[in-house]
Amino acid sequence: MRKKAKVIFLWIFALCLCTCFFPASAAQTYTISSYQIHADIDKSAVMKVEENITFKDNPSMTFEKDILQDYSYDADRDGTPEIYAYEISSIRVEGADYTTSYENGAHRLRLTLEKPDANIIIHYQVRFRRYDAEDANIFLYQLISPNHSGTIENFNASITLPNRPDTGFDVYQVDQGLNRSNSLNASIMDKTIQITSLQALKAGQGIMVFATLKNFFFNYSHPLTLHLFFSIFSIILVMGCYFGIIHSNRFHKKDILKESYPIKEIEIGSLGYILDGIVDEADIISILIEWANQNYIQIRDENQTIALVIINELPQNAKPYEQHLFDLIFTQYTMVTIDQLKERNLKKQMLAIEKEILAAQEQQRKKAIYANTSYLWQILSIPAICIPLALTMFACIYEQQYQFSKSLSYAFSCAGIIYVNCLPWVWLFKKRSKQSKSTQDVYRVLTMLINFITGALLYRYLLMNQTPVVYAAINFVLTLLFACIIIFMDRRTFYGRNLYLRLLSLRQYIRTANSEQLTTYLYDNPYYFEDMLPYAWIFDITDIWGKKFTSIPLDAPIWYFHANADAQSTIYWMRALDSSLNTIKNALYYEAGNKNKSRLFQKDSKNKDSKNKKTAMNKPYDYQKLSNK
Repeated sequence: MRKKAKVIFLWIFALCLCTCFFPASAAQTYTISSYQIHADIDKSAVMKVEENITFKDNPSMTFEKDILQDYSYDADRDGTPEIYAYEISSIRVEGADYTTSYENGAHRLRLTLEKPDANIIIHYQVRFRRYDAEDANIFLYQLISPNHSGTIENFNASITLPNRPDTGFDVYQVDQGLNRSNSLNASIMDKTIQITSLQALKAGQGIMVFATLKNFFFNYSHPLTLHLFFSIFSIILVMGCYFGIIHSNRFHKKDILKESYPIKEIEIGSLGYILDGIVDEADIISILIEWANQNYIQIRDENQTIALVIINELPQNAKPYEQHLFDLIFTQYTMVTIDQLKERNLKKQMLAIEKEILAAQEQQRKKAIYANTSYLWQILSIPAICIPLALTMFACIYEQQYQFSKSLSYAFSCAGIIYVNCLPWVWLFKKRSKQSKSTQDVYRVLTMLINFITGALLYRYLLMNQTPVVYAAINFVLTLLFACIIIFMDRRTFYGRNLYLRLLSLRQYIRTANSEQLTTYLYDNPYYFEDMLPYAWIFDITDIWGKKFTSIPLDAPIWYFHANADAQSTIYWMRALDSSLNTIKNALYYEAGNKNKSRLFQKDSKNKDSKNKKTAMNKPYDYQKLSNK
């Protein structure tokens, strides 16, 4: 038993030794017998590098080469180094297969050699970016990365400049923490710098070169023209989309009519829908005014009691929603008071009537006011503008980081954030006809708050990535422009746009009409004031319309009974009429609380007949009653 235990122990010990031995053997070092670098820098600060590397013995047949891209330098000498990047491009290797990746601020080349004593040549291009300190161009470059695991026996480098330098070059060794150690000899012959290492470079040792050249030594080439191109392209595209949308939804000015009379093509119940796509309580009251003008109902304001009285029944060809509204208000009575309307709590039924009016308007096909495809165009217009916006962001970030894939991903991420932030506006304006004004206001405030927070975070992100403020500002101007396109895009059809502009013309006329014009129209049509009253009510300018007749003798409408109705000046009875209409509106949309309802029913229990009557008036409206009537 002990022998078996000893055998097992020996096997475990052997396995541990193998585990420790093989990683050690896998980490075998290599030797580079010759490492030669030749770099040629032109006036635009673009350096073409050729590295000739000869291996003496490389048992692993692999080699990793780091080309540093992100540099840190304290140019202001305030103890806070700033990070900036060079553009690395045109990488090519002769004599070995290779792959590239970006790791820890450097391009890492992983090479597979053909033989242990291979000779390889690496070509790549470096574009320096402008980084000045005290009116001097900083020249900072890492010739050899310290992240190598071999020994370099012989090293020499030559750097050819576009002009003869007027200063010395500081060449020194660094460790993997980029800490400075030994200095190397650097001699300048005309425009060429010769660098030679007298001692072998061990694993973990690299070489840096630094100099402060005179100002304008280089004409730094950076993608400023690319920024300007994308910015101008974005602005032109955004403005083109905007004016294209405006032009496609408008008609020529010569077709615009100056309206001064009720528009026959428009039904009174659709006025508010044409103006803003919403049906609300103002449309309901305009229908009541039109009924009164057609001698179907009367409004009585007597003894501090307002009542609606039926004069004639609606014709059979009346709109279904008009008949439903008529039956909802009067039920089984020919006269209904404001108190009776309040007791019946008709708010939910009135909202149902509004939806019915809205549905009737949206179901029109031949004379549709709004185009259903406009929301699709709104959504598609966002990427059409986000793409150039993303390209502008890409150019801004690319100048700082010189990483194509990373800059592109950041740019489209930012554009995607803006896209997602604009979608709630599209949803909000699509659903606005089915929401109350207070609900819309809450959604608008919340959406604007979210947009503001996201915009602030995005702006901070761009500045943290050292994006120039001018380009960040351009991005946000473009964002505001296409947000305005999304929000204010007119989704009316050509026919709806025509009616909309005619209503605006009529509203302008009501605001600016003079007494001479009104006198002429009253002479042709004695009921001109009443015919225009529904429009003034929808436009919310009934007070302006009433004041237009202060100098014109005008009786109150025959359908309005009030103590001051016989006064010749409209100033006396117009205020009362406006107050009566508002009172009727409040009564139709009145909804009592639970406590008020319980008190009402307790008071009604004292009278059996009154209780039965009011219970019948409070029962839900049956829309099937119309078919039985």
